[in-house]
Amino acid sequence: MIALIDVYCMFNRARGTELISPEDLLQACAIWEKIDVPVIFRQFDSGVIVIQSKAKNDDEVFARIKDLVVKTEALQTGVGASEAARTLGVAPALAKEYLLAAENKGFLCRDDGPDGLRFYINFFKEINPNNIFL
Repeated sequence: MIALIDVYCMFNRARGTELISPEDLLQACAIWEKIDVPVIFRQFDSGVIVIQSKAKNDDEVFARIKDLVVKTEALQTGVGASEAARTLGVAPALAKEYLLAAENKGFLCRDDGPDGLRFYINFFKEINPNNIFL
């Protein structure tokens, strides 16, 4: 997975003098589904646009994130974007997007504290409201 802005920069750097506009790149990405290219154009809820392989899916990434957040150290200190980036092999900004997506799915909880944005395994979804006595 790579951010669209990075693709734009690399493509224009490789071309040298005949640069393309951001709109041209967006138009090219829009026709990928029609010509069956092995990558997809994806936009996260925050608006970040990436290009990723069709072979990669969110369930696979969420499973890797779950494996990361249940480690002993992560249970105590949580997981930040940099740790997730090392595990997933992506840039920290993209790892943060995956962590936020996992939170939206209910897999993670977040703590926005003095140490920055940290994510923890969500134990709340395992609570059965019928077994709570007040």
